[in-house]
Amino acid sequence: MTNFPEPEEYRFEFLPEVQDEVKPLSEELRRRIAELVVQLHRSRWLGEVMDDRWPENLAGSRKLRFDAPGWKGKPRYRLVYRNEPSDGAVGVVIVLAIARRDDMIAYARAAARLARRVSREGGKP
Repeated sequence: MTNFPEPEEYRFEFLPEVQDEVKPLSEELRRRIAELVVQLHRSRWLGEVMDDRWPENLAGSRKLRFDAPGWKGKPRYRLVYRNEPSDGAVGVVIVLAIARRDDMIAYARAAARLARRVSREGGKP
């Protein structure tokens, strides 16, 4: 893990759609998500960096794999987030999606939300 300088202050942002995604999940999954968010507050570099494979607009974003405690097998869920700016001095951590990994649901939602955000702000991801 690379050590980047931490800013004095940063903002942690859940997109409204992400909050809606979490509501129908089981209590044990919501608890696991809460644990991940606490860990993410401590280290904004926690997740695995995404490369430019599909969807390419998520390159540089990060993902955390997770599942309910006791689940046997590969984790079925992803928390996809982005540090902005991504040059090391993070000012905001944006959670783009929390969803199942199957059929690339989490990544498709995150990519669409990031594209909408970029078009609204008129910049690049």
